[in-house]
Amino acid sequence: MDKLSNEFKDSLISNTEDRIEDYLELGIDSFIDDGILKDIPIVSSIVSGLKIAKNIHDRNLLMQTITFLNELNNGTISKDRLIAYKTTIETNQQKCEDELGRVLLYLNSFMDKEKSIMLGKFFKAYVNQIINWNEFCEYSEIVNRLFIQDIQVLKEIFIDNKDIIDDFDNRYRIDRIASIGLVNLNSSSRYYSEDEELLLDNFTIAKTEISEKFVNIIFNQGANYV
Repeated sequence: MDKLSNEFKDSLISNTEDRIEDYLELGIDSFIDDGILKDIPIVSSIVSGLKIAKNIHDRNLLMQTITFLNELNNGTISKDRLIAYKTTIETNQQKCEDELGRVLLYLNSFMDKEKSIMLGKFFKAYVNQIINWNEFCEYSEIVNRLFIQDIQVLKEIFIDNKDIIDDFDNRYRIDRIASIGLVNLNSSSRYYSEDEELLLDNFTIAKTEISEKFVNIIFNQGANYV
């Protein structure tokens, strides 16, 4: 992991963000077969391994890593901040391994690019000193456990300000969000279903201590979180 972490460190700051955005649409084989973005050390390293033994595991790591780097270099954080962070970890190998190694482990476990984008947003928030390292670790684990299908529900709760659950069919999604600490549920009233055979509960949704920063960052709400 030391070698990959160091290559990841050398890949954090890219002058190819426009190219990454374009090439992501071409598919993973373009990176493997055509040598696209080989000037990015970690991309070159993963591609070299794939040319020897093509496997789904490394293909996924390559796609997730490129997606993360694209988010990191999309212009919403200053290059000066990224340079300052890179300088810090260049003089502290343990910090480099602990922090970038952790990011790589998460990227390696993700199957959805949306999660790598969210992880990129939280990493920018960490580098930008909006959240500390412990918060980054906590939010990263929430991202890891979050169902992609539940992101829309989060938007309805936090952005559209839906504070009462009246859709029984959607209740299991709210329960999943509550299980990872982003909301608390309180029973507000009881009623019978339309066929009057089943007694149901309405629940109010209470935001938790960690949820405001989490949601503001992933949905780019407010200048302090972008």
